[in-house]
Amino acid sequence: MIKTEGLILKEQSVGESDKLVTVLTKSNGIIRCFSRRAKKLSSAVSSACQILTYSRLEIHDGRDKYIINHAESIKSFFDIFSSLESLSLGYYICETAMKMIPENMPSEDYLQLVLNCLYAISTKMKSLTQIKAVYELRMMTLSGVCPNVLFCDECGAYNSDSGSMYFDTIENILYCPHCCFKKGIAHKCLSVSMGCITAVRFCITAEPKKILSFTLSTASMNDMEKFAERFFLAQNNFYCPTLDFYKNVKELK
Repeated sequence: MIKTEGLILKEQSVGESDKLVTVLTKSNGIIRCFSRRAKKLSSAVSSACQILTYSRLEIHDGRDKYIINHAESIKSFFDIFSSLESLSLGYYICETAMKMIPENMPSEDYLQLVLNCLYAISTKMKSLTQIKAVYELRMMTLSGVCPNVLFCDECGAYNSDSGSMYFDTIENILYCPHCCFKKGIAHKCLSVSMGCITAVRFCITAEPKKILSFTLSTASMNDMEKFAERFFLAQNNFYCPTLDFYKNVKELK
């Protein structure tokens, strides 16, 4: 028997009354569990086994499958459903979490990151642009591929007098303008403001509860959005339909 807490990332119907749910658990990472009678509104586990719900779980560890014996809702992030844009970002976070977080391994740090970001979306604590960028950068950091933004890889410069730096999202290398142009690689690097670089440095090193506690100018936030997404996609070999969905919804605004 596994007693843990977990966030429901995905739910699929099985037969007339059962569900197969994908759960990000504190103790066992990503696991997939059958939840009997979870589609029945009268079921004791129905509300606790819905997507974007954080629940207290008792799971039977069978020979070839997990079965939820008991589930009790702790926190439902249903406020995210209030707008299509916030919902699309919530689904993007869930999809990438399922692809990146290990199975059957303790994953408290990952769970805390996802919960913090979903809470920020549901309470409108920060802009969706900032939440998405911070999530992508922190997820990569937890996965062991931290953005290498401490100093120029060539000369060791920490800052740039010009107010911008260049970052190679594929090679994960930061350059000052002088070294970037000297090497002739500016065409393949992303030009970003020092405000963006400072924010990236903060969100990959800050305490988990403080990763969103910063503000940026509109221009620097746009830089950070591009930086985080391009780095995230360059370092991962998977396609995210929910990212396209989020972008399409955002363009409709």
